[in-house]
Amino acid sequence: MRRNESLVLIGSNVVLVPYKEEHVLKYHEWMQSPFLQEMTASEPLTLEEEYEMQRSWHEDEKKCTFIILATPEDTSSIDVIKEKAVMIGDVNIFLNDPDDDPTFGEIEIMIAEEKYRRGGRGLEALKIMMGYALIELGIRTFHAKISLSNQPSIDLFTKKLGFYPVSESRAFQEVTLEWSLCAPPAQITSDNEDAYGAKATTAQRETIADIQKEVTSLWNNKIQKAQWK
Repeated sequence: MRRNESLVLIGSNVVLVPYKEEHVLKYHEWMQSPFLQEMTASEPLTLEEEYEMQRSWHEDEKKCTFIILATPEDTSSIDVIKEKAVMIGDVNIFLNDPDDDPTFGEIEIMIAEEKYRRGGRGLEALKIMMGYALIELGIRTFHAKISLSNQPSIDLFTKKLGFYPVSESRAFQEVTLEWSLCAPPAQITSDNEDAYGAKATTAQRETIADIQKEVTSLWNNKIQKAQWK
């Protein structure tokens, strides 16, 4: 997505940077892992194909991608961040609603470096990405499709961010989770039972309202914005 091609978002423990050519080799190394292939439902690509994918994502206005870096102690400049930060994963939003609803985005995250998992960095990266999507992209509904065997990721989305399950595919062995600001239909019928927000309980909607306030406050008050050079 050209909109974020130079945008850098600096948080407490992670920095989100645009996916550039210099990141491709490490990303390609990650995706040779059978475990990561299974967790992300991905097929291995050749290095040449990976470079082509990076170029296509840069130009595709329906794909917003950030590489996740572990925040170095010194964030005084982009040059310092480039030199000292460790590349640990990526976070993405796909604007792929079948009816082209521009307020819908499918969100996903991968923390590829094992020693950086379960330390709060994935959660912070998701909150930053959600804040960006809500405020800058106008997203109101997120879906996350997660492998049924990836319980830590399911717990991250449901227990920490208020996502709730809306469907499960045994064929693809994945669950679809939702987070929506859309009000449910006044009366649920067979025609609207799959509308965004229709399957959320009152308690789930209250949790989502709290998370919205949290990520909005984070975005407005604690995230530094810079430009990739």
